[in-house]
Amino acid sequence: MRRHLQLSIKQLTAGYINGQLSPLSVAEQALEDAGNLKTLNAFVCVTPEQALQQANESAQRYAERQPIGDLDGVTIAIKDNFCTTKVPTTCASRMLKDFVPPYDSTMSSRLRQAGAVLLGKTNMDQFAMGAGTVDSIYGPTKNVWSKDLSQDNWRIAGGSSGGSASAVAAGLCYA
Repeated sequence: MRRHLQLSIKQLTAGYINGQLSPLSVAEQALEDAGNLKTLNAFVCVTPEQALQQANESAQRYAERQPIGDLDGVTIAIKDNFCTTKVPTTCASRMLKDFVPPYDSTMSSRLRQAGAVLLGKTNMDQFAMGAGTVDSIYGPTKNVWSKDLSQDNWRIAGGSSGGSASAVAAGLCYA
């Protein structure tokens, strides 16, 4: 696990305030880690351009001593059944594979307004109708605590939000 994810969100943002940490460096590391742990299949869509832009904006606010909230600069991922403007929302279903909403869900909008940094969308059971995140057009999400991720000897992440659980457990994001 990375040093920045061993901190609570309050400790992380305190590090941003005192200059020991930067939202941009945290986002860059999180994106690199997400790439290195693709085998977990936690993410169905990673949004590096958006994440780096949001992290830059957050870093600027911290430099000006004007963070906009407790989540400013905090790396997050959003389950693929919540709409996100200009980011595909498929509900892990072939039926919605090309759907890119022109609007945000209320939750997504509030996270953006709070300054959270969106790393991407996480895997889930199709339409959240399942118990193990194995019924997805993207394939199953693997539990980071599995003994062997490369073979058929892995454990399921569990629940319909297994992509989110796997991403947080692997230290890729805070929520």
